[in-house]
Amino acid sequence: MRKIMVMLLAAMLAAAGVATQKATAKEKNAAAGVKKELRWHGTIVRINKDQSTMDVRKGTMERKIHFDSSTKWTAANKAAEMDQFKEGSDVICLGTADEKGEFLATRVDLRH
Repeated sequence: MRKIMVMLLAAMLAAAGVATQKATAKEKNAAAGVKKELRWHGTIVRINKDQSTMDVRKGTMERKIHFDSSTKWTAANKAAEMDQFKEGSDVICLGTADEKGEFLATRVDLRH
């Protein structure tokens, strides 16, 4: 009986240790500023080159996508020029949320 109790206690302590390690890893990622990659697939409704934004509609929802000089523009996974992206184009936007929570595109892919 005593052996069973000791084994149950050891199993409970091991489970608690694993749970603590997972929580600590999540906290470290948050503290290190690890950003989750965002993805938005839709049709370009508006492009404003002066403000470096474009509105992309998916169904009935629209999202403002911000871009900058580091944004990569691709078509069929090959480099493309931004001028190829026009209103009505089907695109997939990949990026992260900036400090304001706005979608900052790291890559915009033109779909055919």
